[in-house]
Amino acid sequence: MFTVYSEKEIFENIVVFNDQTPHWYNILCNHSEVCLNMTDQELASEQIQGTPIFEFIMANGGRSPIALKDFFDVIYEDNNVIADKPRSAFFLNYSKADADTIQSAFGVIVQGNEGIEDNILKGAFFKDLQKDSVFENKTSKGWQNLVSFSLPPSNTMVISDDYLFSNEENGHNVGKSNIIQLVDAFLPATLDIPYHLTIFSNDNPETGKPPKSKEWCEQLAGQLKAAILQLRPYPIIFEMVFTQTLHKRKVILNYINGTCDKGFAVFKVSDGKTVRSDNDFRCDKVFTRVEQHEGDTDYKSVESTLLQLKQKCKSVREYINNAGATVNNRILGDCNKDYSLKNRLLNDV
Repeated sequence: MFTVYSEKEIFENIVVFNDQTPHWYNILCNHSEVCLNMTDQELASEQIQGTPIFEFIMANGGRSPIALKDFFDVIYEDNNVIADKPRSAFFLNYSKADADTIQSAFGVIVQGNEGIEDNILKGAFFKDLQKDSVFENKTSKGWQNLVSFSLPPSNTMVISDDYLFSNEENGHNVGKSNIIQLVDAFLPATLDIPYHLTIFSNDNPETGKPPKSKEWCEQLAGQLKAAILQLRPYPIIFEMVFTQTLHKRKVILNYINGTCDKGFAVFKVSDGKTVRSDNDFRCDKVFTRVEQHEGDTDYKSVESTLLQLKQKCKSVREYINNAGATVNNRILGDCNKDYSLKNRLLNDV
């Protein structure tokens, strides 16, 4: 479940005045594990009729918040620990200005004790991408033009597309140019820590054609890393996994679930703005849907995808450590020496 770390008073305000932040109230009640800045003894003393915590427990089938004071002590001593909870949210005793600063620094949702943003995890974008349509205005084109909606904070990204690097135009790889554009469109402007980026794709995707060579894979990974590192002033940890990945094309950030029906190699290399073939792009925040009649949340969908990708990483890593890297079993970039990945999203499931 989604984890929310909250000060008792902020949590109680959301529960008691639930008409003011109805979306967060729904998330807390139906989709979250709530951790409070309290000791076990303090929590037990609140579990009596008439308190907001008791009413919350009764409204949720007896499910209680968790007392986690020791962890909150660590948070206030060193905000860096927030970065390693990339799919969680924090309600802390900070002013809105200070909370916004911490959120921007670490790429994780941090809200203060004033002015809670109720719709930060709500919102969807869909675009039908018709062949030969052009995405351009005076300030942006291609993926930058397409991703023109408000983004929640992020410090990590996972991209999975089996056929991403299959096609070329005039000797240029279409997926390579598109993925640099796409990453540029999603990366936050500033961050005080390294950003984590992992790409999954297939190095033997086309029937009847020879697989890509070891040299080709290493050269592509090196070129992508060099180009992506130039996009922002902060460090970027870049990892690339060549394997037979998932059928669905996915771009996943801390609080975003994005898909392209026919893959992310959307725009022509020649101009970076003209759609190559009929496609579509969908991008949803993880709690755009929260009601039972709306089906699964995107948070649940993302978790399933990340677990599958994590299992693929494990299989590829074991293969490499036992038999060496080969077709559909390569891990390149800034991974650990044992070929385990550093990516925060994959390590959070």
